[in-house]
Amino acid sequence: MSQVERHIPIFGIFVITVVMIMSVSANAATAKFNLVKNTEEKQARALIEPISKQMLALFDEQLPMQHALTVVYGGEDGPLFDPETSQILIPYQFISQVYGRFHHDNYQETGVSPEQATSDALMHTLAHEYVHAYIYANQVIVLGKEEDAADTLATLLLINSFENGADIAMSAADLFALEDEDIEALDDDHFWDEHSLDAQRYFSTLCLIYGSDPEKYSSIISKAQLEIERDSYCEEEYFRQTENWDRLNARYGVPAK
Repeated sequence: MSQVERHIPIFGIFVITVVMIMSVSANAATAKFNLVKNTEEKQARALIEPISKQMLALFDEQLPMQHALTVVYGGEDGPLFDPETSQILIPYQFISQVYGRFHHDNYQETGVSPEQATSDALMHTLAHEYVHAYIYANQVIVLGKEEDAADTLATLLLINSFENGADIAMSAADLFALEDEDIEALDDDHFWDEHSLDAQRYFSTLCLIYGSDPEKYSSIISKAQLEIERDSYCEEEYFRQTENWDRLNARYGVPAK
């Protein structure tokens, strides 16, 4: 399936039930591409452009903000949301590194090309950073780690907005697993970090994917997890978080004019 076919939004799911009563943000999110310096950055930009346009349109439709926001590709910092400049920063080098991870891991053996997996992971990253911007701009109350909340909402947004959203989220989860392989030993810095451990991010994402369609994704729950009824927990977690998002968006969303 081509990239365009795989990433067609299927509006009308839970997010839209709330957002249809809202107006699109007066300050639509925009993208800025810094000049590429070499072939590697050119290839990274080629992966970014179709994804960026589609995701920004999705954000303005489903998570509109009254504040202007720019996604800047290129540069040295990121991926991150900078509240002082109202910018999301995504370096070309980050996209190249993600592609390198999937390529060197022979990810195509899963049936998904490294290019496709990189695009999927970028979609999750953009959604994750946009959630940070949304939380900041709308002064959303978050109890617990904001990074975990951003992961959860980014995953739900993909699952519920795209025909193959759970498969897209699966690539992002696999990236967490690959990054976890880089850790030879855990130390105090890992536990003090604002992010959960990559392994935890991986399994949390898998849990939401499973909960969204237990029959389709039955293979991702191990026998040991079935014995402690983790499968039931993941189904409940998916629906609980979906309902939480409906309530959150109803409270913090941009009101209709």
